[in-house]
Amino acid sequence: MGKVLHQPIAVPQDGIWLRLAQTLEATVRRSAYAQQLLSSQHFNEARARWTRADLIFLQTALEQLYNAHGLIRMYALANACGLSLRQFERRFKQRIGISPKIFARLLRFETLMASLLQNPTHPLAQMASHPGYQDQAHAIHEFKLWAGCTPSAFLVRAKQRTAQKPLHPDPRPAHTPIYIV
Repeated sequence: MGKVLHQPIAVPQDGIWLRLAQTLEATVRRSAYAQQLLSSQHFNEARARWTRADLIFLQTALEQLYNAHGLIRMYALANACGLSLRQFERRFKQRIGISPKIFARLLRFETLMASLLQNPTHPLAQMASHPGYQDQAHAIHEFKLWAGCTPSAFLVRAKQRTAQKPLHPDPRPAHTPIYIV
C-alpha cells in the first residue's frame, strides 16, 4: 500500500486566519505560560498537514469562537461543526495544538484586556463583572496567566507605551498597502 502524500494547502492570510495568527503571536509575546502551551513548532508541523476539510472545519470553529469572544459551550461549537464533542475536541487540538477550551479562555482574556484598554479608569470593577469570569479573583488569575502580569501593571505599561514615540519611524508612506506573503 502506497503512502498518501499531503500537498501543502495555501492558507488564506486574511480574515479569521489573520486574527488567529495575531492572537497566537501576541499571546506568546506576553506570557511564558503561553510560550510553552502554543509551541510554534507544533503548530507549524500540524498546519503543514492541514487538508481542505481541516480548513473548513477550523474556519467554522474559529469564526464561532471569535464571534462569541470565547463565551460558547463546547457541545454547541461541536454541533456547529457537525461533530461529536469528543471528535471536535480531538480534531481541534490536533489541528491547532491546544484544546478548544483553552483557546476559548484565551479569547475571553483578550476581550477582557480590550475592555480594560478602552476604559482603564475602573479596572477592578470591570473585572468583577466581566462575562466569562466567576469573580474578580478568577479574572485576575486568568489575566496574570495570559498577560504575565497583574492588570494594574499591564495598564501602567500600556500608558507608558502610548506616551512613547516609536524608536524608528515607519519609512513607508501612509497610503502604502501592506501585503502578507
